[in-house]
Amino acid sequence: MTPPIRSLLSLLPLLAAAAAPCAPEMCAPGAGSSICPTATRGLKSEPQTDEPYLENVYFRNASPFSVELLHVDHTGEEVSHGFLSPGLRRGLPTLHGDVWRARALRVGQTGDRRLLLEHRIGVVKLKDCECQQPSFVDCKKPPFKGPRDQLINDPVVFENHANAPVDLYWWNGTCEELISWDEVGGVQQHARKPILSTQGHNFRVREAYSGRMLMQHTLNDLVIRSCEEDAEREAELFALQEQAWSLEAERGLLREKLAGELSKLIAQIGVQTASNASGVAYSVSVNGFATESSAISVPSLRVLLLTEK
Repeated sequence: MTPPIRSLLSLLPLLAAAAAPCAPEMCAPGAGSSICPTATRGLKSEPQTDEPYLENVYFRNASPFSVELLHVDHTGEEVSHGFLSPGLRRGLPTLHGDVWRARALRVGQTGDRRLLLEHRIGVVKLKDCECQQPSFVDCKKPPFKGPRDQLINDPVVFENHANAPVDLYWWNGTCEELISWDEVGGVQQHARKPILSTQGHNFRVREAYSGRMLMQHTLNDLVIRSCEEDAEREAELFALQEQAWSLEAERGLLREKLAGELSKLIAQIGVQTASNASGVAYSVSVNGFATESSAISVPSLRVLLLTEK
């Protein structure tokens, strides 16, 4: 193999890593996708019992309907862990490698059992997401070395999949505090960095040499959202309802107009001449002029008017 070809092949992993898509929340806190997920075929839990990564997983239902929380066991079967009403939050113990799903509970309605969330508990892969660059403000604090008294430990494990060593910072909303201070030269490529943290902490990942922010990660709830398919369907149903209301209003106006025209016709017939005795009456033609026609009784028109109403 010639040297140029060997050089090009060595770049393929870097190009693949650079092309890896990043979720919106990896650059902006609170962002999230509302696209309906699809169940991964053959996915099952593979808990890593040899590593002490027991943790809590927190589900928050931000959808407008109840959901069922499901643990996918080692055979791929979904095991129910109860239901979660809209707006509520629940924590469950879990292991790294566990798979969880949430499905819509809409009995008798379209979208019942639709998959809203699928998530495997595991490492947080650090990537270069080409985020907008927020200004760096150093907290200028000495490294925190513990102990973490009276705090709930929610462990998180980072794994560097970026193309360069990285530094990990805790961002408190105002400034950033270096938490990977014990990694000389930064967390190296493909290396792991376990951190004892607390739910709600926000981390920023910066390239060790340049300080450029690559991505961020919030140790947050698994938010269950109503997906776009539901929103689109609800919008379609609302549009159809508005159309029905409009047609109903138009129908009412037509009834009123018909009633008015029939009243005019009755008034015209009421002005009859002596020729009515011979069975000749006057009716209103399309052009508005009175013409001779077969006689029709006023009571019959009144019955017709009541029928149309």
